[in-house]
Amino acid sequence: MEPRHLIRILRRRWRLLVVLAVAGAALGSASAVMASDAAPPPPPVVRYDACHTLLVDTSVPDIVETWDVSNLAQLAERVTLGAIPESVAASQGLDVDEVVSRVRVRVRNDVESLTLCAVGETPGEAEGLADAFAAALIDFLEQEAAAFQQERLTAVSARIDDGQACVDEMRSRLDELLAADPGADTLVLEQRLAECRLQLTAANADLIDYQSAGVPVVPLESLDSAEAREIGEAEYEARRRAGAAGTNIEIGIGDEEPVSFGGGGGSAAPSLPDGPVARGVLGLVAGLALGLAGVVGLDRLDSRLRHKEEVEQILDLPVLAEIPPLSRRDRRAARILAFEEPRSRAAESYRALRSALDYARLVDEEAGRVSGGAQVVLVTSSGPGEGKTTTVANLAAVMAEGGRRVLAVNCDFRRPRLHRFLGGMSVPQRVNPTPVPGVFLVTQVTRSDADATPSEVVAAQRRVVERAREHYDVVLLDTAPALTTNDAAEILGVVDHVVVVVAAGRTGVEPAGRVVELLERRGRPPLGVVLVGARDVPNSAEYYYDDDDPYLEPVRRRSRRRRRRSGDGPTAGPPGRAGEHAHVAGG
Repeated sequence: MEPRHLIRILRRRWRLLVVLAVAGAALGSASAVMASDAAPPPPPVVRYDACHTLLVDTSVPDIVETWDVSNLAQLAERVTLGAIPESVAASQGLDVDEVVSRVRVRVRNDVESLTLCAVGETPGEAEGLADAFAAALIDFLEQEAAAFQQERLTAVSARIDDGQACVDEMRSRLDELLAADPGADTLVLEQRLAECRLQLTAANADLIDYQSAGVPVVPLESLDSAEAREIGEAEYEARRRAGAAGTNIEIGIGDEEPVSFGGGGGSAAPSLPDGPVARGVLGLVAGLALGLAGVVGLDRLDSRLRHKEEVEQILDLPVLAEIPPLSRRDRRAARILAFEEPRSRAAESYRALRSALDYARLVDEEAGRVSGGAQVVLVTSSGPGEGKTTTVANLAAVMAEGGRRVLAVNCDFRRPRLHRFLGGMSVPQRVNPTPVPGVFLVTQVTRSDADATPSEVVAAQRRVVERAREHYDVVLLDTAPALTTNDAAEILGVVDHVVVVVAAGRTGVEPAGRVVELLERRGRPPLGVVLVGARDVPNSAEYYYDDDDPYLEPVRRRSRRRRRRSGDGPTAGPPGRAGEHAHVAGG
């Protein structure tokens, strides 16, 4: 996860993080108070561990024959199997399985050492068992070396006997041959006699060497006798279980101290801090960790669109404008910020949308797809309350800033709200002036949209759009949500561009994708997306200007007057000319 995305998650769900952190701190402090009131725990059970280390003695002179102990891993296996544990069990008066379960062997090839550790219920028991294993290992190796010496002496003695017998036999045969025939050929017998003498000489030489060398020396030396240290009951039992399971050999571990199996050194296992402050801090950290995991998990489960990058990646459409969130008061008052606060960040965002539509119009004209007349823009969304009516009202205001005549048509006859923003008169089948200069409004295309059938209303809407092309520069259509009714799809044939409104943190991935798919299937792929309520953009009425800018004072006065009024729609601007455009909406 990118750091920027994580920061967004924390900004959005910081309350959950704070609640869990405070709860963790409170529970930690409370646990300390409860622990102080509880009965003291029983004293811990003390067990002991002792280790005896054997080093390979590399200082033995080369002329001294040594017994091979280079394979330390093999020696470790011998400690736990066969004659050595049997010898230790006999010397300690214990069962073989018992002594094997108490021993642990650590091999360090880097320093050529073998450490024999044993556990016991008393210091003497642990020390005696560790020293007994070390002595038994050395004694076993010395017995092997002595047996080897005896075997080779026996073998060389047999060679001497065989050589002497061969010499005696060849001499006897040579004497018999010469007695029978003094002139006989004795070359073969003499050669064989010489070979027998050589064998006898070599065997005698080996005997002298073996006798002078003596029994091979076992090059293992003890660093010191075992010394017990205290361990906890948990570690003691873990060692016993490892020994019984045959997992009591550790190879290649470089730590001098024995590896812990879950208990701590000393008489007691590690415990939590006792004081309420320390436990409170510990609970705070745990709460923060849990909260962080929680907010990340909730974000994974949240399928709502929130940021520009998500929208563009998932819908494969450009975000034409990012509209900052409105305050609750502005939403209730149905304010047109682009008109009432023209220097605000929201107004600039709507101007960015206007620029995108102007560029799309220019591209259409250069490509020959339009031959003049008003630009017709349909604004829709996946569901209600996502900001499409607010977008139409503010877009109309910024479209009219350059002197263009803009007609806003309410095509959501089931839930009309556009007149609340633009205000003015609301005469059916007529173009009504609004307080916004250059902006005109059609609230109902029939005498009573509520009483007419949907097909009648849609047909009237299409006629209004066709007539308005000749008299206006821009026609904006505020339609019903695309997934709740089929009204928007029915008038796609008379529009030039479609803009989809996505409410950040409200519109889901699936509904937004279905709207785009529906429009593409009808042959009107959206021009782009307006992301309403985007929190990644600044939101300030004085975004570009200082507080003492003289231009802002009339804007502030107008805003204050607007908030004091109880009626709908903006209050500033010329009254408009209803009669000039009344024929456009005539039924």
